[in-house]
Amino acid sequence: MLKNEWKRLAHNKILLISSIVILFIPILYGAFFLKSVWDPYGKTGDLPVAVVNQDEKVDYSGKTLDVGNELVSNLKENKDLDWHFVKASDAEKGLDDGKYFMVVTIPKDFSKKRFNSA
Repeated sequence: MLKNEWKRLAHNKILLISSIVILFIPILYGAFFLKSVWDPYGKTGDLPVAVVNQDEKVDYSGKTLDVGNELVSNLKENKDLDWHFVKASDAEKGLDDGKYFMVVTIPKDFSKKRFNSA
C-alpha cells in the first residue's frame, strides 16, 4: 500500500512538486529565523541615539565637577551605538521623525547629585 502511494506520487508531477515545496518551507523558515537572531548585537553601531546634555557644573572648595561633559566625552569615543549630541528640541523632533531610536538626557543636576553622593 505504501509502495503504491510512492509510485502515484512519482507519476503525478503537481503532487510531487507540491510535496517538495512543502518540505522546504520549514527549512526556509528556520534559515531566516536563525539569520535574524544569530548576532543581535552585531549592528548596534548603526542604531542612532540622541544625547542631550543639560548638566550644569558644580564648584566646591575650588574644584569644578562637570560629570555631564565627562560622560559626553566618553560617549564620543564609544562606538557601541551611533551617538548624536544634540539640543533637547532637536532630539525630540528627531525622535518624532524616526531619526533617533531613543534619547538619553543628562539632567541639569547630574553633577550636583554626583557630588552629593560622593
